[in-house]
Amino acid sequence: MLIDIWKRRESWWPATLRIVAISLAVAYPVLAHGASMVGSATLTLASVVALAAAILFRPLTDGRRWARIALPLAALAILGLWRLDAAALVLFVPPVLLNAFLAWLFGHTLARGSTPLIERVVRLLQPPSLPFEPGVIDYARRLTQLWTGLFLFLGTTNLVLAALATPGGLFETTGIRAPVTVRLETWSLFANALNYLIVAAVFLAEFAYRRRRFPGRPYRNLLDFLRRTAAIAPALAATFGKPAPLAAGPVIEAAFTVPVEHPAFAGHFPGRPVFPAVALLDAVIEAAGSALGSPIAVTGLSRAKFISPLKPGDRATIRLECRTDRIAFEVSRGAERVAEGILQLRFPESPGDG
Repeated sequence: MLIDIWKRRESWWPATLRIVAISLAVAYPVLAHGASMVGSATLTLASVVALAAAILFRPLTDGRRWARIALPLAALAILGLWRLDAAALVLFVPPVLLNAFLAWLFGHTLARGSTPLIERVVRLLQPPSLPFEPGVIDYARRLTQLWTGLFLFLGTTNLVLAALATPGGLFETTGIRAPVTVRLETWSLFANALNYLIVAAVFLAEFAYRRRRFPGRPYRNLLDFLRRTAAIAPALAATFGKPAPLAAGPVIEAAFTVPVEHPAFAGHFPGRPVFPAVALLDAVIEAAGSALGSPIAVTGLSRAKFISPLKPGDRATIRLECRTDRIAFEVSRGAERVAEGILQLRFPESPGDG
């Protein structure tokens, strides 16, 4: 049933917009490194403008209201930094914040009761009819830990080098005497070049290792993996959303017992079985179809939150509030919430519908 979600494609931007977005993302580190190397105020300003444009470009082209408000505010902030001769300080901040955000993005999914980020990707990429290779789910958790640690290391290194850099480093700017110093060019080489090269090298090395260890993965090569990962991005993003509560109105309830012999327990996880989120969503969809007495087609997962894991033999209650284009659901075990979210759907047309 969930195959409709995973095969759903967002409409891609026109090619020109994609090229502009990529160019802005690449321009920032190039301009920032150039500004650091030659001490050019013009390149420094250009790098800050490129950074702001890279952040706001996609929201602006999507017509986001907050982006239209942020655009003049960003312009005023850049102008203020320029007049105060403080634009160079902005060069130190993005490499630290970017790595800190990525460390949080991976790391917070390792919390108890949550599904590790890379496991989510693995499950979204896996066709329902294809069984998991032994050990792949446990490997996904450890890989999530690896990326969390790497981004923490890169963020910390960027911060330390930014503090010790001279001229214009954080310590020097605030009047603190640094125990040791590094050249500004050294910071820039790491922050604007080596940082990205390290991430790319780890990614490529891990992908090559993964292809040898798990040859049955459902993608042919690196390009196919990237294409499939881009396709499941909306469903992956939905797993981070904050679900809306069930609206007022008639609510359908269905009892559900986790099958003790469910095949997913073989790889999720050996010795400590947990009912997978994808399997739970399948149970929700099946319960909705049975309760409505009509087949439904799920077209998207707009919000989902998995709060507490289910184990073999657990008894749960599925509560559904059905509308014409969506189903809000809650799953609970006694008084404890297990999961909640919103499924986007359509009902198949009858033969007489025109």
